[in-house]
Amino acid sequence: MINSELLKLLETSDVLNMLDDSVSYQLQKIQNVQRTNEGRDWYDELPKIVRGKFDSYKEDYEHLSQILKLESEQMRVEMNKGYYFWRLLRSACHTYRNDLIEYDQQLSQEFYLPETEAISDNAVLNDCIGVLDQHAIEK
Repeated sequence: MINSELLKLLETSDVLNMLDDSVSYQLQKIQNVQRTNEGRDWYDELPKIVRGKFDSYKEDYEHLSQILKLESEQMRVEMNKGYYFWRLLRSACHTYRNDLIEYDQQLSQEFYLPETEAISDNAVLNDCIGVLDQHAIEK
């Protein structure tokens, strides 16, 4: 049985939107590899086993993205099947937060814009990561 704290993340729209944004962002990064010559060359040079794992992650994030678009009860059923998708969510949220922080710092340095909590210190995202870090690993 999945920890109830994780399932609570699926109950509010702002948190669910943040999870969906994180997964969409991670999936976009994975898909962008094939959109440039450099990315295609990098992908082609991967050992076959690593390329297979990369392809599996892409498929898994696509599946997770679809799960997050299901009706509430069906989403809970799917997410209650095991911890694998929770670990993918955890990874996506960390990537999203790290890149948002980097983006906010770039805006600050290049355009002298003040860093904003909405970008680099997003409370909803940080709370999600806190729960995921604490509970997304099978015990």
